[in-house]
Amino acid sequence: MLNSYNFYIETDLSDYIGEWVAIVNREIVSHKKDIKEVYKEAKQKYPGKRPLLAKVPEEKALIF
Repeated sequence: MLNSYNFYIETDLSDYIGEWVAIVNREIVSHKKDIKEVYKEAKQKYPGKRPLLAKVPEEKALIF
């Protein structure tokens, strides 16, 4: 899961602004506005894996 989180932080996700993404093995496997659909699609593609679900923020600046 740490690899997926690092991928999320390091990757330019500007194509997915305002959407939920599912990441498995440093790869975006699904993206949509509906988190339930994203999760469902990710589990269908990778049934034995646990996807990282994250929303790509609309703001340019993030504070951690």
